[in-house]
Amino acid sequence: MRSELKLKRHKRLLRLLGTDPLMSDLDLAKELGVSVGTIRLDRSVLNVPELRARTRQMAENASSRLTSMRHEEVLGEIIELEPNSLALSVLQTNREYAFRHTDLIADHHIYTQAATLAIAVIERDMVVVGAARVNFKHYASVGDRLIARAKVGTHKDDKYVVSVRTRVGNSEIFVARFVVVAAEGSAGENTDQIGGSANSG
Repeated sequence: MRSELKLKRHKRLLRLLGTDPLMSDLDLAKELGVSVGTIRLDRSVLNVPELRARTRQMAENASSRLTSMRHEEVLGEIIELEPNSLALSVLQTNREYAFRHTDLIADHHIYTQAATLAIAVIERDMVVVGAARVNFKHYASVGDRLIARAKVGTHKDDKYVVSVRTRVGNSEIFVARFVVVAAEGSAGENTDQIGGSANSG
């Protein structure tokens, strides 16, 4: 009976990390209703690295697939990248990202994380944002970890529609729909064929 419960817990742990690879041992312990020590033992049995090593390993793998930008041009750490399909980045905020004299993260940093991720997910030599529709749903505060997930949708010629959603914990704070353009040859064309003019709301 005990081994059966352990097996179920191991399956749930792997499923949770598959959904959110940034869950800490404490997060997993709370979700699974066990101690942090038990989670560490489970990870050892399953050969799952601790969060810091896991994140570093994922970032190295993602960085090797990056073609449309240099690593240092991306705001946030890209930890998952499937070219022309999906990408995930993490931005650990501090006071440098805040509006002056407040604990609120400046909205342009939230936008920039999403925009650079939308570019990074496309496997072309040079990509620019042609249009964007954005919605700031909630504020973020100093110390929050912003997790942005990009998903590539419609693709026509050199234009790609990329949706990006940013969350803090389980709360979605930002949603955007970008039309990004492979700049070699078509950056000046009208993006209205698959997108629209940039606006927010």
